[in-house]
Amino acid sequence: MNFIDQQIVKSGQSTESVFRIGNTIHRSMGPHSEYVHDLLKLLEMKKYSYSPKYLGQDKQGREILTYIQGDVARDVKLSDVILEKIVLMIKMFHDATSGSKLAKNKEVVCHGDLAPWNTVLRNGEPIGFIDFDGAKPGRRIEDLAYFLWTFLELGKKIPAKIQVTRMKRLCDIYGYSRGSELAYAIVNEQHKVLTHRENLVKNSENPELRKFSASKIREIKREIEWVKKNKNLIERSFDMGSI
Repeated sequence: MNFIDQQIVKSGQSTESVFRIGNTIHRSMGPHSEYVHDLLKLLEMKKYSYSPKYLGQDKQGREILTYIQGDVARDVKLSDVILEKIVLMIKMFHDATSGSKLAKNKEVVCHGDLAPWNTVLRNGEPIGFIDFDGAKPGRRIEDLAYFLWTFLELGKKIPAKIQVTRMKRLCDIYGYSRGSELAYAIVNEQHKVLTHRENLVKNSENPELRKFSASKIREIKREIEWVKKNKNLIERSFDMGSI
């Protein structure tokens, strides 16, 4: 297929254009690409079926990945059953990387942005994660905390007891039981994104990105306060088994 047939698409929340050519995605590479390629090759070797496969490079020096056909889960209301399937996908990803050279001296390789906009659905079912550009060695709780924050939309107008019950259920399915660490871990992930957004507001040359980031800063700060306010409730849910 020649490049007349290529289609510009977007991956995740990135503003960088990538090209779909048939059943493949072609993307420019960066300093972290080799690590990501090694990760995707490891996942393929481990028969993890929820990530793209790395196919090499094209004549323009762009990486080639398999295209996961479907729709991202952004702005999609997901049932608890679907969320339970997604958290199992995360656990399988972590298990596949645990003890590998890529995890280095950490527990696992973390995706770094396990959110609705990087989760692909087909006919309403989760079938894969995309955008592994932020992958790096880390702790399981980092991805799990980020997942709970973004998928449950912590801080929205949903009663805290309902949200905390859902959090506990998803942690149980993953196999995570250290409730005393959970609120701290979520706030830590929120602060990472908050710092990133604040840097964009100060330094980005894109006015639309600055404006969007400013609105996200206000939102993230409200979400941080929600987690801090409900810290004791979260911890009690693990101590008591239910609330």
